[in-house]
Amino acid sequence: MDRSNVVIFHNHKNSIIVFASLLFVFSIISIQYLTMGVAEAHFSHLAHYNNGDFGVGNKYLVMQQMEPEYTKPNEVSHIQFSIQDKDGKDAQNIITMVEIYSTSTGERVAAFPWTKMQIGDFQIPYIFPKIGNYQIVLSLLNDNTQNVNEIINTVPPARVILSDTSNCECERAVFNISIAESFGFIFTTVVYGAAIGVIVIVGAVLGWMYLSRRNSKTNPISNDEFIKYSVLFLAIGAAIIHLAVFSEHAALRFEYSIFLISAAGGQLFYGLSYILLIFSDDKLSIKKTDKKYISKKYYKKSLILNYIGLVGSLVLIFLFLYSVIFPPPLSPNPHPEDVDLAGIVDKALEITLVIGIIYLMKSEKRRYIYSQHEYESKDMKE
Repeated sequence: MDRSNVVIFHNHKNSIIVFASLLFVFSIISIQYLTMGVAEAHFSHLAHYNNGDFGVGNKYLVMQQMEPEYTKPNEVSHIQFSIQDKDGKDAQNIITMVEIYSTSTGERVAAFPWTKMQIGDFQIPYIFPKIGNYQIVLSLLNDNTQNVNEIINTVPPARVILSDTSNCECERAVFNISIAESFGFIFTTVVYGAAIGVIVIVGAVLGWMYLSRRNSKTNPISNDEFIKYSVLFLAIGAAIIHLAVFSEHAALRFEYSIFLISAAGGQLFYGLSYILLIFSDDKLSIKKTDKKYISKKYYKKSLILNYIGLVGSLVLIFLFLYSVIFPPPLSPNPHPEDVDLAGIVDKALEITLVIGIIYLMKSEKRRYIYSQHEYESKDMKE
């Protein structure tokens, strides 16, 4: 290995150390952030817009979100609630009332009467008439309230102070939501555009590196090295998608945050390890005249790296298939996850990654067998 290659090798090694440190810090901050909030809601998914949680007295925790998350005017939406006790279990046999107020006018635009709920997870359909900000008020009747039968199916007068509980044997939780026409499309486009943009930049850099090596007369790129560049791109692309959808899935349980960050970190480590493999060189002197040669030490490193990538990718693919067929492990929901675009793209990258890794493993094995055969032939001639 010449001096320039040594410098490149060590520069990339230092870069990986810096990256690993940053990933570790990011993981700790993210996990701490998630554990500060609600991590085990009983929704099909946990929204990050038009949602909130509110402690009611010393007994209940009320969580609210909208479905769809980015609600538009004049479309059917559902105001979802999850009322849990301090142990995270659904509240039982509670009496609730829901009101909707316009933030701009203070007017009560809708009210749903006192109703007995068998379980704390429920939703109310509603069509918001126009764009704007609204306040949703959930009232919980106290357990020791008298004349409950007379209260059910009634609606008390609207209130000026929404959290006011005077003349009401109840506790009240107030949530703010926003109804907009195109915010959801803009936000989703920015998030996925950023993720795709990073993937495109990584692909462009790798493409430039590939073209530079292909046009090099002293150190041209081989087909196997081209596959390595492709594997690097696929691994980093899949990792970026994991990070892009991290918050959406991780908030259901903080254990999911550990898994998603670990998966992304593993894929990034695997991809960056291939940078070291690409820029390093086997120390065989004869390799300069015949690139099919490969040393036993180099082959073992390549085999271990490929096995790590293969097993890790297969595990991630299997877990995805399991989660869309059966309820995921530790999930608070008794049904499988929905199949979304990010999941499809991510698994497509990982399936292609598996194919590339298998090709590399077979190719490296052929090179090693060829090298061993040539060594033996050379020894017999001598």
